[in-house]
Amino acid sequence: MKNVYFFALAVVLACASQSGPNAPAGTVVARTDRNIIADAEIQSVPSSNLYDLISKLRPNFLRSRGPMSLSSGSSGSEYATVYVDGRPYGDIASLRSLVSTQVSEVRYYDASSAASKYGTINGNGVIEVTIKQ
Repeated sequence: MKNVYFFALAVVLACASQSGPNAPAGTVVARTDRNIIADAEIQSVPSSNLYDLISKLRPNFLRSRGPMSLSSGSSGSEYATVYVDGRPYGDIASLRSLVSTQVSEVRYYDASSAASKYGTINGNGVIEVTIKQ
């Protein structure tokens, strides 16, 4: 019976010492959300503007989602709309005018999340940028 307790204790200690599946003992692995680029990640990648930074870290934010509908024609954008601090800012190209070191967070909202937060006009998603205060 004593061996069972010892084995159980060894298993608990082994599991508690690892923060991730391949993490060495005693290290903490930060969990990242694939839809968020946080300040620490922004600071770790050199880039002159936010478009270049996103293309290096999360290129899927910048990809085309296709036309919103057949009736939208050429007026509907195939790309996510950019919002800065909760206000409409422009299209994907407007990210080139933002200096990446002044940004604290970039968050991508898919079509359904963007529609519920910003309205149905944003059917191809939203890239929400938060500027440092």
